[in-house]
Amino acid sequence: MKERVLAIFGAVALIAVAVVVRSLVTDDQQGGGGGGKGQRPVVACAPDLMAICQALANDGKIASDPPALDLGDEAMADDTIDGWITWDPAPGVANIDAPGTWGTSRALGSSPLGVATRSGATPNLPAGCEFASLDWSCIPSAAEQGLAVGVGTGTTSESLARLYPVAAALVPDGGDFTEVREAELATVLTSPASRQQAFPDQFRTLQTAPGALGLLVGPLGALGSPNAIVVAQPEPAADLVVVLAPRDGGADLLSDAFENGGVADTLRDAGVTPGEGKLAPEDRAGELFAVRQKVA
Repeated sequence: MKERVLAIFGAVALIAVAVVVRSLVTDDQQGGGGGGKGQRPVVACAPDLMAICQALANDGKIASDPPALDLGDEAMADDTIDGWITWDPAPGVANIDAPGTWGTSRALGSSPLGVATRSGATPNLPAGCEFASLDWSCIPSAAEQGLAVGVGTGTTSESLARLYPVAAALVPDGGDFTEVREAELATVLTSPASRQQAFPDQFRTLQTAPGALGLLVGPLGALGSPNAIVVAQPEPAADLVVVLAPRDGGADLLSDAFENGGVADTLRDAGVTPGEGKLAPEDRAGELFAVRQKVA
């Protein structure tokens, strides 16, 4: 009888241990907010950079099923998200809407900002503007003359980063970004017959739909590969930088996660060189916040 009682207690104990182990394993696989011990951090990505988050999840560096996150999303205030991979300076722009949300960003990769057109095409550029020696002020002038310009909507992380030097060219002498010439900015944004889209979609349009876009603004690292495309790098030089921003007050995330070849490849696919990049000046966030306010 004593042996039967001990056997029953032993079986119950084994079941209890199994339940605890299963719970711990499941929790570790799923990750969780706060990046606590035994948990993988929850890292969100801007929609056009989701391949980076997915590669990190596949490597086991972050929690599975990473969320998409962009400026204006309600999830911005979700404190279960430990970090955000996006385009600089989107975390600073978000902090103007919701102060104290994101900490200091870390650059993951960068590319000079370029402008592309189809090979053999003759863009209808204003007098004094040559494609091979563009400056950013030629872009709104070209849109005024009816040329379709791809810059994105001006409301998302990636489109604000692409739009910055064009908007800067529309700031009156001695003025600031709250005084951007709105009518000219609107002409640029409404210049394509179809609506503005994210860069990957517009790049496909430039390649496959002759005449739909006359000029496309985007990362030089992505623009320069197809034979049917020619690229210029306007003055003054501008960069696009992919960053990882931790939740404000959180620790530096994923210090060694981007050395893996697969994750680095996703950065290259986004048109940036891994391991490079310099953060924009702090006032850039306020400038782009003012631009977003004008086009939202």
